[in-house]
Amino acid sequence: MNFTQAIVRKPGQSIISGLSASGWDVPDYPTACEQHRCYIQALEACGLSVHILPAEEAWPDSTFVEDVAVLTPHCAIITAPGTESRRGEVAAIAPVLESYYTDIHRISPPGTLEGGDIMQVGSHYYIGVSNRTNQSGAEQLIAILEKYGMSGSMVTVPNLLHLKTGVTHPGC
Repeated sequence: MNFTQAIVRKPGQSIISGLSASGWDVPDYPTACEQHRCYIQALEACGLSVHILPAEEAWPDSTFVEDVAVLTPHCAIITAPGTESRRGEVAAIAPVLESYYTDIHRISPPGTLEGGDIMQVGSHYYIGVSNRTNQSGAEQLIAILEKYGMSGSMVTVPNLLHLKTGVTHPGC
């Protein structure tokens, strides 16, 4: 699959209050902004058109847009973040996705699902069942994927924030 577009959100100053399991120091806002600028440049250097969303100060972790939406070649799935402080981000991403997709699905409670737990390999999606994504959310995602001829399977993720915290697929 060749990607042609990317959606990113600028970091807000509130990023210093974001969730962290690392135990590292509080993020440095100017450094985060510079790193984000370099990230956008790298995406553009790969030939992608980058849709840059403004910072959302109300949601410190909103820079990580992949957690609130899973984008496939056929549809978009708006997630249901497993952490209360991330749930407000869902409403902000929905209108953006409507400009790219006609088929948009949502994960419903009691399901929880965050994009950091989703790893795509071809038309198969590995779904990490973690502290942020539960079995109900994973089952809902699999049902949506199957409607479009794609597949998914669950992977238990112990001791990691997300599946992709510990593993990634570099592609072909």
